[in-house]
Amino acid sequence: MGDDPMSREAYTRVYTEATAGGTKKATHAGEQRHKEGKGLHELVDPKAMGVIRFSISWLEPNGEATLTFYLFRGTAILIEYRLDTTGSMHDNVEIAMKALPRTYKLLTEGDRAVLKRYDPQIITSIFGDIVDDYILCRSQAEFDERIATQMTYMVPEGKGGDTTEDPQYGLFGAAYLTNATIKKLGLKSYDFTITDAPARSRIDIDNLKRVFGPEVIEKCAENGHVIDAKNLPSTREIARELLKTTHAFALIIDEDEETIKCWNEILGRERVVLIPRAELLPEVQAVIIGLTEGTLELSTVESFLIEEAKLSASEAAQIKRAVAGIPIGAQAMLENFDKIPLKGDIFAKKGDLWPIEKAKDAKAKTKPGKDIWD
Repeated sequence: MGDDPMSREAYTRVYTEATAGGTKKATHAGEQRHKEGKGLHELVDPKAMGVIRFSISWLEPNGEATLTFYLFRGTAILIEYRLDTTGSMHDNVEIAMKALPRTYKLLTEGDRAVLKRYDPQIITSIFGDIVDDYILCRSQAEFDERIATQMTYMVPEGKGGDTTEDPQYGLFGAAYLTNATIKKLGLKSYDFTITDAPARSRIDIDNLKRVFGPEVIEKCAENGHVIDAKNLPSTREIARELLKTTHAFALIIDEDEETIKCWNEILGRERVVLIPRAELLPEVQAVIIGLTEGTLELSTVESFLIEEAKLSASEAAQIKRAVAGIPIGAQAMLENFDKIPLKGDIFAKKGDLWPIEKAKDAKAKTKPGKDIWD
């Protein structure tokens, strides 16, 4: 990881290099590796880089006579989103990558940023069908331009064998193969599945090993989850486990009754949100997170979207209607919501969850840096 959050300059450089100045797809690098028989890049291969994904708060040496550490940017909070890239959804990585500056801005920049007190870290995943070459691509948790870089290594195949797709393997990874500071502190991370199709109700061991490697059951145990390879959890059971530590939502692009019914059964009706089109994903995610955190109220959603996201009044009203039924304030209701470490807090040693001293002057404990998206 670098020292600074992603700047517009860094993002533009990554996007320009990946697309050769706009003449190639953003995922050209990943697709070229596939054509050459090299497989997925290790940074987005779910079975690589130790399998378990980590989202950890960054502690820096304090530089005092008695060595302590300070929290560099705030408590790390994980946002994972998995994009359906089958059929008509095959352009979702392109759409998400172009929208990344808007996503990061709404999460982190300005007085109304919905995650201003945290260090947001993003895992990008894409999923296909079990008949595809790759059921799942899953990045590392990143906070800077590496979010964009790793998106360029994705391989969206755009196929899919039937109407039902296979995001359940991505849900499994999020539930059992993720290690995040925010969860250890008693708060929850965020998880979004973006799709226009229902999911299958089961996983099987062969495909699980195909996605996460032959030691997937051992890796789950290493991460604190005992899984019986002969009695694997159903998709609904995976979702129940995920919801213990994550605010999870399905964002449905198409108002297909079968799809809505399926995701209502998996996550619960209050966690299924219909969105007008994939291009509005950053705004929908930001509003859901803001309402869950309590940094937005339903009465302020439209002004936020019009003033901060520059959406039209009709788009803002449409999004407000779509999110009105979610569990508003769910994060703010958790016991440790007002207790989490903040930027500049002092820790005895790396790996500690709780500080030994609150920051007297957070600015004095922060390295100088530039504003993002200026």
